[in-house]
Amino acid sequence: MNIEVEIKVKVDNLEEIKKKVAAIGRLIKSIKQIDNYYVPSHRDFFAKPHPTEWLRIRNNPDKAVFEYDLSINKKENGEQDCAEEYETEISNPEELKKILGFLDFKNVITVEKQREYWMCGNIEVALDKIKDLGEFVEAEAKGDFKTNAEAKKACIDFLEGLGIKDVEKIQIFKGYPVLLAESRKNN
Repeated sequence: MNIEVEIKVKVDNLEEIKKKVAAIGRLIKSIKQIDNYYVPSHRDFFAKPHPTEWLRIRNNPDKAVFEYDLSINKKENGEQDCAEEYETEISNPEELKKILGFLDFKNVITVEKQREYWMCGNIEVALDKIKDLGEFVEAEAKGDFKTNAEAKKACIDFLEGLGIKDVEKIQIFKGYPVLLAESRKNN
């Protein structure tokens, strides 16, 4: 299990932010990710506006990972303290997709993204271009923080240091699959 504390914002100036990140951090990798999200037939994770659970197969160029995330203390607006993450690498994602189908799990949405991972001290930064959705920046606390609140503040301070204003007001509490589903519903 891994505890995750992160802040996500939508931006209109990703290249400008990338220049600032490049000046203070180091590029870890640039990859295309395809995330297939699943729900079991007996429980629709997406029935709520702010799901508390995710089940996905993430395809990276170098590996595929099966993941389950569970939000901790999620509020009605979608804000959460952190999330528990459970994951395992899979050698044959197509076979796992078939197994999930046999078990009556449905692939409800697929998110395609071009992502750059950067390390900036104790903050991991993801610069994301999401197909059909736009550009985003995520800051995730990776350091040794005493509390979740301290980790969250470090992420907010980092993003504001990049010139992103009012991070607490504009942060996005919904995940990409929910944002993409809403976008498709509205179009």
